Amino acid sequence: MSLHNKARFCIIGGDSAIGAAMCQDLRAKGVEVRSSTRRELVDPMTQFALDLRSASNDASIPECDVVVLAASMTRLAECRSNMEAARLVNVDAQVRLAKQAAKQGAFVVFLSTNQVFDGTIANVTPEEKRAPRSIYGHLKAAAEIELLALRSEVAVLRLSKVIGKHLSLFETWTRELRRGGTVDAFDDLMMAPIAQEKVIFGIERIGTLRLRGIWHLSGREDISYAEAARHLARRLGADEKLIRVTSAAAAGIPEEERPLHTALDPGAIETMTGVRISDARTELDIGLGFAGRSGAGL
Repeated sequence: MSLHNKARFCIIGGDSAIGAAMCQDLRAKGVEVRSSTRRELVDPMTQFALDLRSASNDASIPECDVVVLAASMTRLAECRSNMEAARLVNVDAQVRLAKQAAKQGAFVVFLSTNQVFDGTIANVTPEEKRAPRSIYGHLKAAAEIELLALRSEVAVLRLSKVIGKHLSLFETWTRELRRGGTVDAFDDLMMAPIAQEKVIFGIERIGTLRLRGIWHLSGREDISYAEAARHLARRLGADEKLIRVTSAAAAGIPEEERPLHTALDPGAIETMTGVRISDARTELDIGLGFAGRSGAGL
């Protein structure tokens, strides 16, 4: 029997990009998985209602072996403009659910972010002291601290920019470039792309192996959004002149939300999980479907 078949998963945030993709991947492998949704239930056998924005929500986690906390407010501007709701979702609800999971003896994987660091240096290690600047980063850091203080079976997985086929930004860029339209992309906003399928694989391995502690799953290098757009244009056979370089600073994105570096040092994650991290452009290709699955261990 495989490790996957021994573990029953519960995905908090089955509507999120990572959560939905995880559900699909696990079910394709014959794994028992339940997922939460804020929308109307489509399949009550595999879904349950949960709204993290409700302070009075007392929904219970279904019996399971691994709980993945994949639901949060991730839009930095939304966190900035509605800090009360952001704290309720990104900290309070996460801790409440982790405590429920601990009572069941379930292992918890909490999805965090490179924004728990200030971005002044590249490739920070999992052991590095947190130094958030953005509101989103502060909230994720607070959640990390509270979850790890529970001294239960918890893993914190910090991610950089996760690239999947249905990422709305790249869908918009692709649509525009294919019809010969122009695309605006920031040259002063950085990303360290990591393919979504590798993130899913890493989460599943951390959960099934119950690898406690802090883990980093990130691209190895930073590239600008403008360079990512140019790479997409090349892959689509579109004229790179269609990419109009713009400024995130001029667009009003605060400095604290424009870190110079977003890449994280992977530490031991490749050895422990079998994930293999490639260069930025390869990660973009895999994530966007221009390259096939990267084989055993991804």
